[in-house]
Amino acid sequence: MAIAGVVYSGKQYALYLGRQTGASTPVAMGTPSGVNGEFVELDVVSITDVDFAGGLVADRTLRTGQQVKRRTDHYVSEKGATKTFNFEWVCSNLQGLQILCELLTEDTSSPYAVAGNFQPATYKHGATTGKLATIVLKNLDSDKAAGQDRVMHSAALTELNFAMDSTSNGGRLVVTGTFMTGYQVATAATSIAEATSETRFVPTIFDCTTKTVDSLDVVMKSFNMSVGYPCERIGYQGANAEAEMYSRAGEITCSGSMTVLYDTNSDAFLATMLTDPGASASNLAPIVLSDNATVGSGNYAFEVLQAVLTSHSLSIEGAEEGMMVEIGFEGTAAGSESLFKIDADS
Repeated sequence: MAIAGVVYSGKQYALYLGRQTGASTPVAMGTPSGVNGEFVELDVVSITDVDFAGGLVADRTLRTGQQVKRRTDHYVSEKGATKTFNFEWVCSNLQGLQILCELLTEDTSSPYAVAGNFQPATYKHGATTGKLATIVLKNLDSDKAAGQDRVMHSAALTELNFAMDSTSNGGRLVVTGTFMTGYQVATAATSIAEATSETRFVPTIFDCTTKTVDSLDVVMKSFNMSVGYPCERIGYQGANAEAEMYSRAGEITCSGSMTVLYDTNSDAFLATMLTDPGASASNLAPIVLSDNATVGSGNYAFEVLQAVLTSHSLSIEGAEEGMMVEIGFEGTAAGSESLFKIDADS
């Protein structure tokens, strides 16, 4: 058989993210969204394929009778399987960031927050509750072969990481995350395209005019915050034994680190880290990065008001920029307190 002679470029792929259960016309869990107006493009540098193998139900055990595996010693099935998809995006539009924040928090407006007494919505096959997305990986090459597109529906965002570094990417916000689904991923060609109403939004660490830890001003070099909202598929239904429901009963976490100049203000953080935060609320260290003195009044902010400092790594060396200290933190919340807040608005 002759070779096809066709070379496809990964630069021709596009990544589209669309609301599903939270769409203007909600689409039930178990059904992909097909309305172009619900989709925005995440213009990533490169696209990683959906992980089909990681959650595949597989058994590859040598049975007795010979010392070499037979083909029958291999078993593979998509029934009961999960699929995952990872991405890295340098934030470029407001709608994409807002959709990600909605999926992460189940909140519907900025500033997006999760309270200590938060209770997840119901995630059940056929229901329109909860926050699920449809993700499309599309080859825009007009000569593409069949089976090169991906439509991953009923996808739950299980982790989202926000990072800014003054020495890379022009200080821009870099967002990485992981989606999972308990449904099969379609590989047939799709006609889905993104909406055309994307609003340019390029937040940077340099836009954060307010930079405080424990109410003390700091000189910020880098910041990252990771939020985890676990999701597990439960049960099975239909001819393909796809998910019957999702469980979102795991711990919701908020943690991260920041690198700041070691000066008379940041010198106090070691004592805070060494003091038992459970003994008194005064031992917490609120973290605020914002383009406005009041979070929610500007366009861009991260806030962890009940932050516990968990690590302290001082770089004692002769760097010309001076000594820097990396501070680890974890968010906490009780009752109606917010575990974190993310402001993303125009």
